[in-house]
Amino acid sequence: MKKLTIMLTVILTVIAFSGCDWFKPPYTPPTGADANVAVYVLNSGSTSISVIDLEEDSVYNNVATVGTWPNQLVFHDGKLYCVNSGSNNITIYDVSTWEAETPIALGIGHNPMNMVIYDDATAYVSCSVSNKVLKIDLDSKTVVREMKAGVGCTGIAIANAKVYAANTGYISWDQPYMTGTVTVFNAVNGDSIKTIEVATNPQAIGVAGDGKLHVAAAGNWFDIPGAISVIDPETDAVSATYPVGSTPGSIAIDEVNNVAYCGIWGAGALAYNTATGTVVDEVFAGHGGSGVLSFDGIWISDWDADMVYKYNSEGTAVDSFLVGDSPSALAFRNEPQE
Repeated sequence: MKKLTIMLTVILTVIAFSGCDWFKPPYTPPTGADANVAVYVLNSGSTSISVIDLEEDSVYNNVATVGTWPNQLVFHDGKLYCVNSGSNNITIYDVSTWEAETPIALGIGHNPMNMVIYDDATAYVSCSVSNKVLKIDLDSKTVVREMKAGVGCTGIAIANAKVYAANTGYISWDQPYMTGTVTVFNAVNGDSIKTIEVATNPQAIGVAGDGKLHVAAAGNWFDIPGAISVIDPETDAVSATYPVGSTPGSIAIDEVNNVAYCGIWGAGALAYNTATGTVVDEVFAGHGGSGVLSFDGIWISDWDADMVYKYNSEGTAVDSFLVGDSPSALAFRNEPQE
């Protein structure tokens, strides 16, 4: 009995210490996961990241674990940032080793949705529950300012040294949407500049080749259709509104060909000309739509199929990749070896 007790004590001690960082062996990423030209995939169901290596045309799944309710990926300067709504933080990964850095804690009650990086030291994060935009010092990994935005702050972008935050106006399922707005801030100091009224339920913002911001508004999913509100950053006013007759939830812009692709759940994407607003393809791809990315073609996540598809501009699938559970947001890295 004494020997059994000693053995059990040793086993329990090993189990207890196995959760400590100093007990873990050095992390070794899968060979090839440090690809210089890659598409990064956020797998919402498995809370993990996949790497699509475009140099070798291969996939590496589960290279990193993210936080709860992950919402967006941003690649910048050798690091991949993941915005986690449930964890109220931003997890950070060195894409050469896939080691996780200390996350940026944002504080409870914010529900962060998306982030943009203004320079190498500053980021801005939209928060849909606290209705704020948080200014982040990336060096110290701290929140240095909280700025009041609008109800349901979700989409965010930077143009002309200003931050644009889209406010959906969503209160609850049994209440009508408030007027959709975009709050404008000075990107240097975070001061509020003005609020712009846009179409109902603005979800995402993309910047076109001419510098104008395209705000993808989903409508109310019933009797108010989706639309694109175009904001001129020189005047901070809506210069055009494009009815698209669908429910755009995300946006990616091909600046060379002046075409925007709006993620439409179940339909893949809707494509329109950014200069004229003319819809050129109402059901681009025909499936997926949980994430969309414009980079050497059009990339579309398919939540249900656990796939990411690459299309050419004509809507023909040219490649497909089996990734993790429920892929959503996408980000890309383009740093080919010299």
